[in-house]
Amino acid sequence: MNPLTFPKRPPSTVPVPFFVLGLLGLLALNLAMAITPGAVRWPLVGHGILLLHLSVLGWVTPVMMGADYQLVPVVLHHPIGRERLAHLVVALYAGGVVLFLAGWGFGAPLAIAVGGTIAGSALLLFCAHVGSALARAEKSSPTALGLGGGLAALCFTAVLGPWMALSLDGAAPTTAFATLRMIHATAGLAGWLLLTIMGATYQLIPFFSATEPSVRPRFGIAAVLGATAGLLLAVLAELKAGVPMALGLVVLGASALLWLVDLVRMARRGRQAHREPVVFYSLGGAAATVVGGGAAAISWGTHPNLALAGVVMGLVAGPSLLILGQLQKILPFIAAMDASLAAKRRGKVPKTEMLFPRERAVALLGPLALGFVLEILGAATALPTLLQIGAIIILLAAAGYTFQQTRALVVWNTARRSR
Repeated sequence: MNPLTFPKRPPSTVPVPFFVLGLLGLLALNLAMAITPGAVRWPLVGHGILLLHLSVLGWVTPVMMGADYQLVPVVLHHPIGRERLAHLVVALYAGGVVLFLAGWGFGAPLAIAVGGTIAGSALLLFCAHVGSALARAEKSSPTALGLGGGLAALCFTAVLGPWMALSLDGAAPTTAFATLRMIHATAGLAGWLLLTIMGATYQLIPFFSATEPSVRPRFGIAAVLGATAGLLLAVLAELKAGVPMALGLVVLGASALLWLVDLVRMARRGRQAHREPVVFYSLGGAAATVVGGGAAAISWGTHPNLALAGVVMGLVAGPSLLILGQLQKILPFIAAMDASLAAKRRGKVPKTEMLFPRERAVALLGPLALGFVLEILGAATALPTLLQIGAIIILLAAAGYTFQQTRALVVWNTARRSR
C-alpha cells in the first residue's frame, strides 16, 4: 500500500486524539466494571448509568468520531475544512464527559448537568463540522448513508442528553422523562452506534480483506435504509401507543442480519482475509452486536438476566471487538502515511512498511473473547464475580493491546514533530 495515494485525507492530528481518548475510555470502563461489577445489573440508576455511559461516551463514541473524521474525506472524497475545529471538539468533549461521568460516580447532579451540556455541545459541533462535508458527498453508497444516518441520530441524541441531565432533581422519573430516556437510548444505540458501524464496515472490511472492487455488497443500501426505518419505527412506538415496538425491532434485526451476510460475503472473497486479524475481530464483533442486540430486544421486560446479557454482548463485546480490529490497522496505517510524507520532505526514500503485529493481535483475541464471555455469563447468571473476573481479563488484554499500539503512536508523533 502506498500511503501517499490519499491526497484528501485529513491531518493525522484530527483523528488520532479521538482514538487515544477511546482507548483510555476502554481501560477506564473495565477498571470500573472490575471495581463495581454489581452495578451492571442496574444500568439505569447510579453507578449502572456510569458504566453505561463509560461504554458509550468514554469508549465507543470517541473512536467513532475519529473514524468519521478519517473516512469522510478519504472515502467520500470531500475534505473537512477548518481542521482546528476538531481540536476544539475533542477538548470540549473530553472535558464534558469526564465531568459528566464524575458526577454520576460521586452523585453530583450539578456536575452531571454541566458536563452533559458541555459534552452535548461538543457533539453538536462535531455533527455540524463533519456533516458539512458529508452533505456535499455522493449519497448512493451504504457508507455515506450509514455515516449520514449515524450523524443525524447522534445530533438528536446530543440534544436529548443534556436536556435530561438538566432535568435531574433527585425525584423519581416521570412517565415523560422515562419515555425521553428510552428514545435517547434508542437513537444513540440503534442510530448513532449501529448505523455508523454499518457504514464504516461496508468500506473497511473489503479494504482490509483486499476484496476485488467487482465484489459489491448485495444488500448494502437496503440494509442501511432498513436499519434507519427500524430506528424510526422504534422511536415512533415510544411516542404513539398504537405503533407496535415489535415491528421496529423486527425491521432492525432483519436489516442487521443482511449487513452481517454482506460482511461475511465480502470477507470470504478477499485475498487477504485469512491473514488479517481485523477480519476475525470485525466479523466476530458484528455477529455479537447482532445476536446480543436481538436477545436484549426480545427479552427486555420479561427476562431481565437474558436482556442484561444481551446488552453486555451487543453494546460492549460486539462494538469493542469491531473497534479493536479496525484500530489494529488504522493507527499503524496513519503512522506509516505520516512517516512516509516526512521522509519524502527530507529527500529520503519513503519507507511505507509499518509493523502490523498480526500474530500478537490474534494472540490477544483469545483473552479478549474469554473476558467478554465471562462478562456475558456473569450478567446472564447474576453472578458479579464472573463479571469481575471477565472485566479484569479484558482490562489486562486491553492494556496489552494499547501497549502494542505505542510503536505506531511513537512513529506518528516523531513524523508529526519533523514537519
